[in-house]
Amino acid sequence: MLNRRLLAPAVFIAVLASPAMAQEMAPHRAAYDVGSIENGKSSGGGTRGTYAYELKQTCDGYVIYQRLRLEASGQRSAVVSEQQTQMTESKDGRKLTFEHRAVAGGKQTNLIKGEAIMSDDGTGQARFSDPEGQTVALPKGTLFPVAIARATIRAAKAGENGLDALFFFGDKVKPPQQVNAVIGKVPRRLADVKIPDGAEDLVDGRTRIYYRAGFFDAESKGQGEPAFEMSSVTLDNGIELYGTHEQGEGGIEYRITRLEPIPKPECSK
Repeated sequence: MLNRRLLAPAVFIAVLASPAMAQEMAPHRAAYDVGSIENGKSSGGGTRGTYAYELKQTCDGYVIYQRLRLEASGQRSAVVSEQQTQMTESKDGRKLTFEHRAVAGGKQTNLIKGEAIMSDDGTGQARFSDPEGQTVALPKGTLFPVAIARATIRAAKAGENGLDALFFFGDKVKPPQQVNAVIGKVPRRLADVKIPDGAEDLVDGRTRIYYRAGFFDAESKGQGEPAFEMSSVTLDNGIELYGTHEQGEGGIEYRITRLEPIPKPECSK
């Protein structure tokens, strides 16, 4: 379990100083098969599903679409739930618009929408339009989804063994979480994650990066048990091949099954 800060202060300062430093993120569309895990290992039953991810590049930044569909065994029939996300993040990592929607049994059960902006002094604020009127202060150095992915890849390519940062996703009206990520060698069982047919141009010559991260709520101040943990095998252009999301002893894992490029926009300089 990741239950303490593992990163040298110098790396943390570097992340805060350059959240949007150049790092290639390949526009792409990917699909994954999802299964249950228990104590970090495949359980072979329980929850199954699919995960779809899309990263588009615009002249001003990035647009992200995510859809996670899960089927869990019920007493009489399968219980189907979905989590849908759409986000737009500026190239400089200073603005994020977000919409997170939860659906169960075909009915919407939760909706979170809003916008987060970092100011010139490094601090920022998230304003929610749903629930209306709610705001959250963003401390100096807060990173949004694309920015933290780019920072993690940069750290791995620089030979660092971890990353420590504040992360805001916008799925809850809560302050940013403290993220403690450890970067290491790709485990042997994941070293040969199969690349989907036809995706060679996106993956050939790319380095595989493995990291495991704990996400701590603000009130925990990075101590004790994380709210949740995740792990990932990601290429150095931002394409994820495998991942896990774990809470307590249970969780899910997902493996890539389809991958295709999305054309980059033609932008005037």
